[in-house]
Amino acid sequence: MADVLQGKTVPAPEDLQKLVNFMSNEDWDHLLAEVNHKVQLMEALPDGDVKATVFELLQGVDAIHREALRRLVRLFKEGVLEKVVSDPAIHTLMDLYDLLPPQSEEPPPDKPKHRFPTIPIKAVSGVPADRVRYPHWVPVLTAPDEGAPAMAREYQVDGLPVLLARHADHWFALASRCAQDGSSLDGATLSGYTLACPNHSGCYYDVRQGNRMGASDSIVCFPLKLEGDGKLLVGMDMDFTPSLPSF
Repeated sequence: MADVLQGKTVPAPEDLQKLVNFMSNEDWDHLLAEVNHKVQLMEALPDGDVKATVFELLQGVDAIHREALRRLVRLFKEGVLEKVVSDPAIHTLMDLYDLLPPQSEEPPPDKPKHRFPTIPIKAVSGVPADRVRYPHWVPVLTAPDEGAPAMAREYQVDGLPVLLARHADHWFALASRCAQDGSSLDGATLSGYTLACPNHSGCYYDVRQGNRMGASDSIVCFPLKLEGDGKLLVGMDMDFTPSLPSF
């Protein structure tokens, strides 16, 4: 990892606090390798109710850890995360949960450059990806006036491309993937509630419900919430109910 991140000096490994009453880094590597091996053995087991239940349990544990770590990291002062991930064990944990700072993708100098692919939960053989959902809100804009009165712009939300669209004071969030071929909707134009795909002539969507006009295709829509301090949040893993006028 670079010695300087975002203009702040990261302590050299020999300057870090001594590990007393902790695992050695070698023991930590051994533990990860052992867990990884056991998960691979579990994934090789024949599909069945027990296997599905075990992985659902692991997904639940993963969701608990992910939510708690996200809340913990948001409390860090600027530069703290960059310092703590210089520890190999913390670096591995943050890597597993996609919480590494943008400039900390490289592991510490004494760590190998591969990542342990498990604790498995992101992709489990034989278990449908949508089997278990964990609803949560993700802030996207700190204030609604960050967007123009008529706009459509792509953002990364929990690693997914999400298109935020605004018509007057009404906001909408949709999966930024055209229903025709999955191409990005970044660069789409908005006229009223009609979104024009930037990749296909004559391909239009109703941003209020994601329906493709004149076709049976549709794209996923996400709930939105405006907090009292002006933050705009996107609801992930939640049911979406379109708000349409009644006649």
